[in-house]
Amino acid sequence: MNQQLTAAQQAVAKLAHDFADEFIDPIVTELDRGVVFPKALIGQLAAQGLLGLVLPKQSSVAGAGFVSHIEVVQALSRSCPAIASVINNHALFAYALEHWGSDAQKKQYLPALAKGDKLGAIAIQEEGPTPGVGRSALLVTRQGAGFKLNGTKAFVRNAGAADVYLVFATGSGGVTGFIVDAATSGLKIGPRQETMGLKACPVAHLTFDNVSMDEASVMGTENCGAVIATQILAVLAVAEAAQTVGIAKAAVAHAAEYAKHRVQFHHPIASLQAIQTMLAEIVTDCHMGWFGICHVARLVEADAPFEPEAGMVKMFMGRFGSKMLADAIQIEGGMGISEVVPKHITGPLPLARMFRDIAGTTLLDAPDDFPDKLIAAGIA
Repeated sequence: MNQQLTAAQQAVAKLAHDFADEFIDPIVTELDRGVVFPKALIGQLAAQGLLGLVLPKQSSVAGAGFVSHIEVVQALSRSCPAIASVINNHALFAYALEHWGSDAQKKQYLPALAKGDKLGAIAIQEEGPTPGVGRSALLVTRQGAGFKLNGTKAFVRNAGAADVYLVFATGSGGVTGFIVDAATSGLKIGPRQETMGLKACPVAHLTFDNVSMDEASVMGTENCGAVIATQILAVLAVAEAAQTVGIAKAAVAHAAEYAKHRVQFHHPIASLQAIQTMLAEIVTDCHMGWFGICHVARLVEADAPFEPEAGMVKMFMGRFGSKMLADAIQIEGGMGISEVVPKHITGPLPLARMFRDIAGTTLLDAPDDFPDKLIAAGIA
C-alpha cells in the first residue's frame, strides 16, 4: 500500500525499512532498556539523510517533505518506535523553525538540524492543568530589551540529549516561543523520567532559573506562541499516528505468524474464526488509519489547512491503537504478555514491549480533548 508514492518517496521508505532491519532490529532489546541514549544510532540515521525530511523541498536546506517523513516514522516504528519518537520531536523543531523562524535563526540552526549535527526538542507541557497555571509554571517577564524565564517545563522528549529546545513560556500578554540552547546559563535538565514505554527516547523536566533571553531568541513574534504550539502539536499528531500504525503493523504480523504455528485441537489457531476476526480487525484499522494519515500528510506538505484532519487521525489511532495491541496479545495468550522467551520458542516475543510503546505514543504529548478541539473547530 504505497498510496501513490513518487519514486523518490518509495526510495526513502525502502531506505528506512532496510536501515531498521540492519541496525535497529539486532539491538531493540538493548534500546528498550533505555539506559543510554542511542547517540550513535541517531548519527547513522543522520548520515542517511533521514533527519531533515520534514522540511519542504523549497527550504533553504532542502528536505524531501512530510510524506517521506511519515513513511520513515512508520518504518522505524515497526522495529523501535522510541527511535521514531526521537526523530519526530527533532523534526518538529525543524518544522517550526522553517515556518516561523527568522532568517538569522534559520541560517544558524537549520543546516545543523537537517544534518543531525544538532538534535532538537520541543518543550510545551507543564505539570499544571494547562501551561501558565500552577506553582511550577514557566513564566516570562520583560527585562529591559530582553526576557527572563522562570519555572519548569514537564515531560520533554529528547531532554538531556537535545542541543537546542523550542520552549513556550507564558507572560502577561500571552505565550511566547523561545529558542534555547542546552548550554544556556540557568537551564537545568532534571533526572531522566522512568517511562512505561519508548524508553530509548529520554524524557525529563527542564527547570529555568532566571534564564536570560534576548529578542533574537524569540520564534515568530512575542505573544504568538500559542498559534505556533497549536499547529506543531497538530503536525506531531499526524507523525505519532504514523508511529502507531507502524507498531500495530509489526504486532499483527507477529500475531499472524504465531497463529500459523500455534496448534490447538490438532489445528493451527489461525484456522479459528475468532482468531481470523481479530486479525482482520487489526489489519483493517491499520489500513483505514494509514489512508487518513497519508491524506493529512499531503495537506501538511502542501501548506494547506490540515488541523481538523490531524485531530481526526489522532483520535482514530488513539482509540484503536491500544485495542489493536490488546487483540494481538490475546491471540498469543500467555506468550503475548511474556517478556522472557521460553526455551521451546524461537524468535523474540515483542508484544509486551509494543503495548508499552503504543501507550507512550498515544498518551504523552497532548491532553485528551486536544483532537476534539481541532475537529470541532473545523466544523463549527
